Amino acid sequence: MMNMKKVIASVLAIAMTVSLTACSTESSTARTDTAASQADGAASKTEAGASKTDTAGKSAEEAAGTNDNAAEKKDGEKLHFIYVSPLLAHPIWLIAKDGFEKACEELGIEGDWVGPQNVSPEEMSKLVETAVAQKADAIITQGLVPAAPVKTAIDAGIPVLVVDSDILDTDRLAFFGKDVKKQAEVLYESVSQKIDENTPIKASIQVAALNYQIAHDQIDAIKEVFGKHKGGFETVSITESKSDKMKATTEWENTFKAYPDINAAINLAAEAGPACAKVVQEKGIRDKVLVYGVDDTEETLDLIKDGSLDGTVVTSFYNYGYQAAYWLYQNITEGKKPENVVNDAGTIIVTKDNVDTYGDALKVKVDLK
Repeated sequence: MMNMKKVIASVLAIAMTVSLTACSTESSTARTDTAASQADGAASKTEAGASKTDTAGKSAEEAAGTNDNAAEKKDGEKLHFIYVSPLLAHPIWLIAKDGFEKACEELGIEGDWVGPQNVSPEEMSKLVETAVAQKADAIITQGLVPAAPVKTAIDAGIPVLVVDSDILDTDRLAFFGKDVKKQAEVLYESVSQKIDENTPIKASIQVAALNYQIAHDQIDAIKEVFGKHKGGFETVSITESKSDKMKATTEWENTFKAYPDINAAINLAAEAGPACAKVVQEKGIRDKVLVYGVDDTEETLDLIKDGSLDGTVVTSFYNYGYQAAYWLYQNITEGKKPENVVNDAGTIIVTKDNVDTYGDALKVKVDLK
């Protein structure tokens, strides 16, 4: 009889475990398709010079379960920094990841790189909340995160550094990103050298998504700067890539079909420039259309070298990880703060003339004083 009771108890325990696992899976799936697709991805943890790959693109609950010791840090343990990226494995953000891991290696910091596979402010918010629950020592994130979880982190005494696009109305340590006015100015300087001052500029602009303020800030800056063109300036169309190269390509195919008089294609998303260049080449209109992109992915730089792109506006994604981690470390260990909250990460245009030489300048680190 006693053995039978033990058997029954074991069966019930197994059944309860299976039931709880199923409930957890359903909850994760309902929370976001992104989290489900990330089960076999790669979030990187860097510890004292060793880089190791755990479960990637961690959802909020998954991230909480991977570092139980972080919530019980003792004096003398390594600092723990969490980087909540907007796109876990996008090529341009992997440049930031390289910089972050390098800083963690040099400083002896334990670092977690987490984020969604596809743009998801909701998932990013949960990951910031998880970082707070883990009692992380510092957080680096990007402006798609709503202000509320960032304020929660700051209220908990965790310094937050924001990169790429800002999170206003928060007491973040610093913002480190692209100067959108300067971006517009370097774009116009290049375009005006190729289009006669009396010829109208008819431009189409593609952004990642129009429901984010950074897109409107960039578009408004372009309209303001290009508006001074003597021959006139018109924004013929504005489209979205949704951070997807196939969608970017389709949008450009439709755009050139609907507006054949476009003479300047301005791409404000990393995948959009190469997509546009491909469409322009396939349509045989390269001699009629100037094509510009942003960021310095390997594909984009190759297209500049072979003449398929006229230029790309870049900032230091490497320092989005490297210098950002150093600033937080210097703030925590030395009490230093940046002179300005808003900081330009080094906005320049890369063309055929400087494509082989610009890189080192974007890896220069400026220490806090």
